[in-house]
Amino acid sequence: MLEKYKYALLTVALLILLIAALQTVYRWWVPNQSVLAEDNAQAYAELKKTPTTKGGNWLRTLNSEVQAVQGDLLWNGETESGMMRLVNLPNPQAGYQYHIWAYDSHRPADQPISIAVLDRGSGQQEWFVPLTASELIPNPYKFELTLEPVDAQQTANPLVLLMVQF
Repeated sequence: MLEKYKYALLTVALLILLIAALQTVYRWWVPNQSVLAEDNAQAYAELKKTPTTKGGNWLRTLNSEVQAVQGDLLWNGETESGMMRLVNLPNPQAGYQYHIWAYDSHRPADQPISIAVLDRGSGQQEWFVPLTASELIPNPYKFELTLEPVDAQQTANPLVLLMVQF
């Protein structure tokens, strides 16, 4: 009789071990995420206090999906770094991503610099995103958040959703 239920008992035991392992991983992962969020919020506050930091609120386009989005963007030309704060940014639709572009007065307007790619939204939480550029941005005048296909070859006309101008 026991032989008949051996595989069922083994399956139940493995499921119990799997659930215990998932709970352990979840308990480890959630505090680490909140520590990261706190660190980013603190870095944002410090950057905002720096006298050489420029900042501006996100200006929304008429796109109905971003009407509830709030936040701002900070950029420090001396450190070539910045922070972006977002609330209520929805997840991009499947096959799309958000892209953050910086426009600098020392470059042609049709050659923005990529400073971040986001594969998710912020949800209703306040989300702080560190920004760094692979090229120098000595005099930025505009930042855009666009919605673009993940396949970079299809990105002929990205959809501008949000903008910050200095």
